[in-house]
Amino acid sequence: MENTETLALISIIVPVYNVKNYLEKCLQSICGQTYKNLEIILIDDGSSDGSGELCDLFAQRDGRIKVIHQTNAGQSAARNRGLAVAQGEFLGFVDSDDWIEPDMYEFLYHLLKANGADISICSHYRDKGGKSVAKYASGEQFVFTRDEAVRALAVDKHVRNYMVDKLFKRSLFAGIVFPVNRVFEDLAICYRVFYGAGKVVMQDTPKYHYMIREGSTMQSRYNPRKEYNLFQSVYEQVKFILEKDIWDKAGVYVMRRGIRLLDHTMMVEASVSTDEVIRDVITKMHEFDYVGYGQLGFSLSLKRYLIYNHKDFYRKAYRLIRSIFKSKRHKY
Repeated sequence: MENTETLALISIIVPVYNVKNYLEKCLQSICGQTYKNLEIILIDDGSSDGSGELCDLFAQRDGRIKVIHQTNAGQSAARNRGLAVAQGEFLGFVDSDDWIEPDMYEFLYHLLKANGADISICSHYRDKGGKSVAKYASGEQFVFTRDEAVRALAVDKHVRNYMVDKLFKRSLFAGIVFPVNRVFEDLAICYRVFYGAGKVVMQDTPKYHYMIREGSTMQSRYNPRKEYNLFQSVYEQVKFILEKDIWDKAGVYVMRRGIRLLDHTMMVEASVSTDEVIRDVITKMHEFDYVGYGQLGFSLSLKRYLIYNHKDFYRKAYRLIRSIFKSKRHKY
């Protein structure tokens, strides 16, 4: 490893909220990085389980750590606080219930430098029940132009709308903040950050461990507000892509996400709030009525027709079919 004086400073932003059982492993994995020139910013977002005190303890042990304590305001506000104080030429994000391989930031830094890129990406493990599974681990490398990278984000299969498996030039975040009081905040801004990049490089080598646990923001049980936030972010992303003339076929993703949201909304009791969501989603979907059968396929095209023209019938039929399948699963 080179002398730290020859290496750029990387700021790592870690929002912390009531994750004491996971936090030590997370912080140990960051402090133990083979890339040493780090600024580690821990934002204690009003924890009540001792997580804040554990942050302070680690700061006493490692002078690279800065701890900020604030009243609970949510993950987006915590990340924004980190962005406001970060000094590094490059930025990384780690969720406080996850952990990273010892060489993750060394790997991402040299991947970025070797390709003259503004963003580098690794793949990730999904950790559950003591097992780590990686979907992409071939070691294959991909180099994207700006528009190719933004299109890949819209597809959201290989290049994912995550902040945590990436290294960014900090300058890309100029004028960009995470939306407060909204989940899926990564999806809400990732494409805008990518749009400022000249080149993006990805290598299918897993370095980040994404913990699947009960009670986390992303794994908690379905609720209409969370699903609606996801739809809003996809809608905004697609509108941006179309306005920038990046990809004229992106509209299909609004249709797919809208239909999925409405499917889920049909399963909860009707209320003023759910009716408002349904009206707004259908209004936004109508902006993309030019998306045809060829892109949607039979099943989604039929669902769209029924939602537009026979919404009450669709709700009753959908709930009946789901209840039948559920009873069959329980039976067998």
